[in-house]
Amino acid sequence: MYAEFELPYGASNLKVRVPERNLSFVLNPGHVAGLPDEADAVRTALRNPLGRKPLAEGVRPGDNVVVIVTDNTRACPDDRLLPPILQELERVVSREQITIIVALGLHAPLDDGQLRKLLGDDIVSQYRVVNHDPSSVVNIGVTSRGTPVDINPLVVNADFRVSTGFIEPHFFAGFSGGRKSIAPGVFGLNSAYVNHGYSMIEHPLARAGVLKGNPIHEDMVEQARMAKLDFVVNVLLNGRKEITHVFAGDLVIAHEAGCEVARTSVGRRVAHRVDITITTNSGAPLDLDLYQTVKGMDGASLVTRDGGVVIVASSCSDGVGPQSFVDLHQSCAGPIDVLQKIRREEPVGVQWQNQILARIQMRNHVMLHSELDDALVRSMQLEPVHDLSEAVAVALQRLGPKAEIGVIPEGPLVLPLLQS
Repeated sequence: MYAEFELPYGASNLKVRVPERNLSFVLNPGHVAGLPDEADAVRTALRNPLGRKPLAEGVRPGDNVVVIVTDNTRACPDDRLLPPILQELERVVSREQITIIVALGLHAPLDDGQLRKLLGDDIVSQYRVVNHDPSSVVNIGVTSRGTPVDINPLVVNADFRVSTGFIEPHFFAGFSGGRKSIAPGVFGLNSAYVNHGYSMIEHPLARAGVLKGNPIHEDMVEQARMAKLDFVVNVLLNGRKEITHVFAGDLVIAHEAGCEVARTSVGRRVAHRVDITITTNSGAPLDLDLYQTVKGMDGASLVTRDGGVVIVASSCSDGVGPQSFVDLHQSCAGPIDVLQKIRREEPVGVQWQNQILARIQMRNHVMLHSELDDALVRSMQLEPVHDLSEAVAVALQRLGPKAEIGVIPEGPLVLPLLQS
């Protein structure tokens, strides 16, 4: 007997069959109904924020305002969040005083078509919308951990700063949202090399679901405070990408409130690690490239035993990601070499993603179903597979007919938690 699962893959789904006798667990986020009137819920949160004055009372008539939004590697529904936010702002300031900044971090800039898909035609046509440029930043100081706080000058020179965000587990910052609009959203490369440096990534509390004591998170909060992020609007989403909760106000208070709710809806406990874990990067837009897919791999690896197999379905329709991500892995014979090279030569490329991928590969063999060329997948020290059910059969042949299997259909949208 087999259990069959539909896994999100790009804009569609893939099926995988798993022998029922081997199935140990299936981890799905809890379903929460979407809000009946999303715009009204956002407006209510803006007028009744946590730890801040209502948005329209915090802004003054002469203020130049920046609204920092998420890029297309996240599922944040900015096309639905921006209209009520802009309406509230325009009770006080004119449209010409508002600039929308896409928080790219170190990602590639979005073209006009991508911006319109992300934000909607009306927003792009009627407002000033700019991509963050990590090479054009100004330094406003250094954090207590020694991170240079290099920030987009439009943010630094603004009188009032608002940001949007989607709260989900994040594999080294604990949760996304909140302070991440500043760091890494609008910071520079030098900031990244300290905040995402080898020792920071390797810290045992720099993990999904952890905020207290997480040095990366705490350093990000410090950067956001220094950059004077005035107001955040963060949401939780269900599997249909419907808004279920809105948290607005202070960058820490509102964010932490959202994270507490997220823990209950996405945190899933398992008794022990399994031999094989099947997962995804939750489909589009999260599985656009291999660089982002490391997130789904990391969550699966947490509940896969040393020497076990992680099977990942991720379309990677946009390719691998940054060329430096490819170059670093391709220049090394194995994952231990990747880690040693980063320690020896940092800063190098987007080393944090290579570091986490190599850490996974030290523990687990990773099989990838994607649209990438097989040779390219192998050069990243991964095994390409073309049929998920066949990949399960191969993994069982290698690890034995009694190997236990776990399934995490929506990858990074779930927070796997070991009972121990």
